[in-house]
Amino acid sequence: MTQSQDLHTVTQRWAAAFSAPMPGGLPALLALATEDIHFTDPFNDVRGKPALAAILEDMLERSDAPSFAVHDITASDRAGYIRWSFSCIPKGRKDMWQFEGMSEIHIAEDGRVKAHYDHWDSGAQLYAKLPVIGWIIRRIQAMIRA
Repeated sequence: MTQSQDLHTVTQRWAAAFSAPMPGGLPALLALATEDIHFTDPFNDVRGKPALAAILEDMLERSDAPSFAVHDITASDRAGYIRWSFSCIPKGRKDMWQFEGMSEIHIAEDGRVKAHYDHWDSGAQLYAKLPVIGWIIRRIQAMIRA
């Protein structure tokens, strides 16, 4: 088995654990991570299992019906990649919000995930939906649109 095949297998396991219903799936996800996992997204840059767990638990507290759907998984010799969508109903709202993104996964020598970097457009997919700042972002987008 090549390194990219190993990475692809780990990435598949990570994607399955991430898309499992939470909070029940959290222990399985954390079992696949190194103690000092590095996690980043547009709002967070943290290290360690407790910090990653805190982010996911906060997501559960702030939303109803949170769900990750995995659309594509691939790996190179250096990293695994997961294309996903996340949907939820933010607390206090009635409409479902959906975000699409890509996660870049790096593994440690022992086969556990040592880094998870989320890439998604928070401006267009989140801020533009908010009441005051959303109006401003939509105006800016309209001005620079070709």
